[in-house]
Amino acid sequence: MYYEEFVPGSEQVTFGRTVTEADIVIFASMTGASNPLFLDEEFAKKSPFGGRIAPGLLTLSIATGLAYQLPSGPFGEGFVALLGMSFRALKPVMSGDTLKVTFRVREKHPPKEGKGRVVLEFDVNNQRSESVMQVEGNFLVRQKS
Repeated sequence: MYYEEFVPGSEQVTFGRTVTEADIVIFASMTGASNPLFLDEEFAKKSPFGGRIAPGLLTLSIATGLAYQLPSGPFGEGFVALLGMSFRALKPVMSGDTLKVTFRVREKHPPKEGKGRVVLEFDVNNQRSESVMQVEGNFLVRQKS
């Protein structure tokens, strides 16, 4: 999508993506996040979560990837750069949870030199329609003309 195509207040919903045990183990191993909450079932059973959870950054990564797959192509030809992201983890995500993201255009900032900043909100929900994470991203996007 190009700058002109982002309409404040507009929303799109992604397809679902089920988080697997392999996702958690590979992500934790690849990043060095060897927290027993992610990798040790017996330890995690004694935690307030009652079992192993997915790393928050894995949830953020899956949410971002789902937004990339939207048919409108928000991160296609017009995309220039990710300027920053912040997130709030609201509920644990576990193996077997299916995530969907509601992607919302919050605001646009006037373009300079053919590029404008767009602020997007992602509401990440599980299969029970519970909000598990809220994300705000700032993106630099090319103007079409």
